[in-house]
This record gives sequence, C-alpha cells and structure tokens, in this order.
Amino acid sequence: MNEMFAPRVVRGRMEQASYRDPLVPIYRDNPLLEALPPIYTAEVAYQGLRRYPEYSDDQRQLPSEIRLHLIYNANQFFKPSWVHLEIEQRVSRLIRAGYLARNPSTNGYWSEQEFRIQTISNIPHLHAAATGFNLVGISGIGKSTALEAVLRLYPQVIAHHHYKDHPFNFVQIVWLKLDCPFDGSVKGLCVNFFQEMDEILGTNYYQNYSRRGRASIDELLGHMKRLTALHGVGCMVIDEIQHLAAAKNIGVSRMLNFFVQLVNTMGMPVVLVGTYKALPLLTSEFRLARRASGQGDFVWERMQQDEVWQMFVEALWQYQYVRNITPLTPQLSDALYEVSQGITDFTVKAYLLSQMRAIATGIETVTPALIRSVAMDSFRFSRSVLEALRTNDWHRLKTVPDIQLVDLESHYQKTLAESSRKTVNSIASPEAGEKLADISRSIHSEQNETAQEPHLLEKPAEQPIKTWPADDLRNVIARAAQRHVPAYQALQGARIIRPATEFFATEKA
Repeated sequence: MNEMFAPRVVRGRMEQASYRDPLVPIYRDNPLLEALPPIYTAEVAYQGLRRYPEYSDDQRQLPSEIRLHLIYNANQFFKPSWVHLEIEQRVSRLIRAGYLARNPSTNGYWSEQEFRIQTISNIPHLHAAATGFNLVGISGIGKSTALEAVLRLYPQVIAHHHYKDHPFNFVQIVWLKLDCPFDGSVKGLCVNFFQEMDEILGTNYYQNYSRRGRASIDELLGHMKRLTALHGVGCMVIDEIQHLAAAKNIGVSRMLNFFVQLVNTMGMPVVLVGTYKALPLLTSEFRLARRASGQGDFVWERMQQDEVWQMFVEALWQYQYVRNITPLTPQLSDALYEVSQGITDFTVKAYLLSQMRAIATGIETVTPALIRSVAMDSFRFSRSVLEALRTNDWHRLKTVPDIQLVDLESHYQKTLAESSRKTVNSIASPEAGEKLADISRSIHSEQNETAQEPHLLEKPAEQPIKTWPADDLRNVIARAAQRHVPAYQALQGARIIRPATEFFATEKA
C-alpha cells in the first residue's frame, strides 16, 4: 500500500439490517432507508453526541503522576451546541435524500446504475435528489470532530440478507470520510477511497483496481463510481479541502467535476470540509460544486463570549485535577477566552496545560495569570493569529489563512519528564525556583487584588442605564459595561462589528 496516500481511517460500527417504518411516506419500501436509525429528535441527538469522561473529586487527591495521566483523559470532553445539532440535521437529511433515487429492491435498479456509471457528462433527466453542503471554519473550531461524532450516530456498514421475505444480499456503506490528499491530487483521493473501503470491509479493492499504481485517473474514477453504486454509499465527506489550493488549476477542476458527477449521476451527496483557506476555492473554482450544495454553505464561526461560551466553559471546568479546587470566576473565564479567542481546541488545551503546570510546579491552583503564562509559552506559533482575532485585525488575518494547532501530546510528555526530574532532584535549580517564585507572587498578587475588590466576584449592583434606542451604540456599550463585558465583544454580539468570516467571504480570490 502506498504510504504517501495512506488516510487516517475513521471507523464506525457494523450492524445487521433491521428494518423499521421511517414514518416519512417517501422513505418507505426502500431497504437502504428502512435500515437506517430513526430520525433523531434534538434531545436524542444531544445525548448521543455528548461525551463526558468519567470524573470524581477524589481523583484530585491522587499522586501527581496519576493526575497528569487523568488530565489527558479530559481531552475527550465534548459538549454539543446548537451548531452540532444543526450539522446532525443536515447529515440526516442528505443521507436520506441521497437514497431516494437508489432503491436496490426495485426492478431495473442495477441496469440503471450501470448506465449512470458509464455516464461521463451530467444528465438532467436523472433528477438526482442528493444534496450536500460545504462546511468552512477556522482551524481548531471542531469541524472534523463534530462531523465524526455526527457520522458515528449512524452505523457505517449495514449487512442485508432478507427484505420482505425475499433474499437480499447487500452490503450498504452509510458514510465514508476521506481526507483530501496534502497535494490536492485526484489520484491521491481515489487511492484513499480504495484503501478506506478495504479497511472497512476487509476487501482488496486497492490491489484489484489500482493495478499497483499504474491505473490512470480515468480508470480509478470509473472504479470509484462503480463501488459507490455497488455498496450504496450514503454520503462522502471530504475533509481538509483547503489542500486543493496546492493543486494545479486542471487538478482542481477535475476533482470538482468528479464531485459534481457523484451528486448528479450517482445520487450520492458530498460534503466538503475545510478551513478559511478554502474560501477562495469555494467562491471561484467551486461555483459548480456550490450549485450541487442544495443545503447551502455552513460557515462555522468561533464562539463569542456569550451564554454559549459560558455553558461550554462551565462544563469543561468540572474536570479539575489540581489539589486546590478553584471555582470558575469571570476573571478565569475571561483569561481562557483571551488566550483562545473562542476556538475550542485552544480553550481545552489552555485549560489542561494550565493544570499540568500547576501540578508539575506544586502550585496546585489554576489562576488567570497561570493560564496566560501557559498560553504565552505554548501558543507561540499561533499567537499572531489569535492576537489578530482579538483585535479584529482583518488585514493580518487575510495574510495568515490558517493557524498551527497545539500538539497536546508533546506538551504532555514534556510535563511528565519535568515532573520526573523534579522528583529525582529534590532541590530545585535556582532558575526553576525563581520561575516558581514569580508564578507564586503572581497568584498571591491576584488573590490580594480580589480581596481588595470583592465586587469583581459578586453580581454588580443594579445601576440605572440611560435610555437610548435599542440599537444605539451607547446603549449596547452601557449594558456591556454593567456586565463587565468588553465593548468590542458586545458590539460583535449585536452584529455591529463584522465577524472575520463575513470579511473573508467578500474577499476576491
């Protein structure tokens, strides 16, 4: 197998077909639809998506070596929001819409599929019902994690044997998730597809169809369409679509045309996922793909410092492994937002890395100063972009379309090594002692400031607010000041200041 194209396999569960009434009349009498799980309510989808690792307050009393391992488990924390529920609803609709024109129990199904496989150009009279969408957002916001969580609500493979008292041997693949090759090549995507199928089904499609890498792109695309029909692939998710920016124009057009063919001739929905770097592609070369995106584009913005942010931080904050438990205060919440700018990946890692340092240094307390200190040391490569987001510096954001995420594993291993050295060397070095003293002084300084100004931790007394029109800038800022919310964040929440995504969307490629 060619390791250069080896994909990161995302696997789901395999089930034996169990048919149920889909409740929607047009979905009935189709085994591919009746074998799917029921259409989820928002409550059921939320419960299926949420992921809260096991936690107990007693764990805070365990030795530091054990707690450093437990902190890493908290990285699996996942709290759904309205964004995840919206994505779940879209995926639910597109999978079912894609199967409407594909019913293998009907007469003439296989001859029609063969006709579609042989079709090179789009054929209007097929009237494929498949619709997809494009999902774009900043790196680290959780696009891939969210889609994988939503896809896993569905079995990936369903094995059919009998349908309505008739033999029906069919292996249905409900979803596939592929990463766009780093060089944006069509051949690389095809190879990823065959390798993914082999990993899921235990087949040998890669060897059979690639001819040891000698097969042409046209041959690979034809075989790919054939397997899509043979296994009734419900939808295909193509992640990291921004890699197409590295491909030549002919490569981008060729891959785009193939996506459109899958939708129009095979009836299979395609979901394209990428960072802001993909926006020029989606607004220029991908005009045809946008027409095929019947559910519209989905631009995922970073969290604003509002009630959604507060609920997320409150749920995350319960995973506290330092000895001195610290209640979540507005200052701590503000510090986390300052260093992460509402990007999920940075928020979680800043919190976990702060606990690692607190345990490793023996401070055993999470403070705003510690959070900022950890971010200063650990987010060096992303600092300029985070600062641009904080100050709404659109020009700087335009020049840096992506950000480099933090490798939690490397910081985790480094913390373990430092903790081990501290155990071996009972007497700390002067440099380490000085750094520890600086952090301790910062903590005591913050505690003293809090003691001198207890109103910072209490709900401020209600003050009369001058009355202006509801959308007046003065009214927005006055209410923000009463809640101790920065003025620019309040203006963002009121949609007076444009978010970065709107700026990028209007930029010319």
